[in-house]
Amino acid sequence: METNTQGTSDKPVVTQGKTTWGFLTAVLGLLVVGLAAGLFIFGPQISAEGTLASGTTPTEAGAVPSLTDPTAGSAQVTTRVYEAFECPCCGKDIGSCSCGMAEERRGFIDEQVAQGATQSQVYRAMLQRYGTEAFFDRALASQVRTDLLAELPAERPVLVVEPSELDLGMVSISDRQISASFAVRNAGQSDLTITGMETTCGCTTAVLETSEGTSPVFGGGPTEDRSDWSAVLAPGEEALLVATFDLMFHGPDATGRFQRGISVISDDPLNSRIGVSLVVEVTK
Repeated sequence: METNTQGTSDKPVVTQGKTTWGFLTAVLGLLVVGLAAGLFIFGPQISAEGTLASGTTPTEAGAVPSLTDPTAGSAQVTTRVYEAFECPCCGKDIGSCSCGMAEERRGFIDEQVAQGATQSQVYRAMLQRYGTEAFFDRALASQVRTDLLAELPAERPVLVVEPSELDLGMVSISDRQISASFAVRNAGQSDLTITGMETTCGCTTAVLETSEGTSPVFGGGPTEDRSDWSAVLAPGEEALLVATFDLMFHGPDATGRFQRGISVISDDPLNSRIGVSLVVEVTK
């Protein structure tokens, strides 16, 4: 009896072991299948992320850049970057305007993109080249400026152009032209080199009067060869920007309110281009 009872009690134990082992085998099989499926679905993404970490651009890796700080290598992201900047001639974003100024700015962004710049690096480069006025979002421009300022040395040139806007009031078109003057100053601690000026329309020209003489005429179409011109302002030194608006440029019936911009270009590492404007109400 004891032998039979022992034999009977052994059988359930063996059966339980087989059941447990079979259950574990089934679970293990499901895990293997799940892992294989995960690698199949997410493997390309993991591979792309690994490639990006090694220095390949998102476009090469087939990944879509994030909107927080992407490498601006996708056409969609580059278009979004265009939309962040304002064309000085018309107020549209530079992706929507076909003028020369918008084309120049798009070309500059494209150069940055071709070098693998991130979106934040493009923003920084645009700030340095075109100033805070180039941004639609002034808060974004301010943040980019603050981040860049923290990295710059204290002993650097600082370009200042004042006032930011001059309202010349009402002027008769019979006066043919009107001029406005702006103060240009080096508020920094090292020499400032001014390399040129731009105007937003051919009706407006600008010259810079310094202690070394008067610059060539800028704006208003081709006049003098200005490619090798520059002027140096020592710390604290001032010059005079004289902008002239041709009242007859748009025809004898061109009356109403006009606003024209003038930009001064320099080697200020924080803001190499500062824009000011003149406003005039042209009457008969």
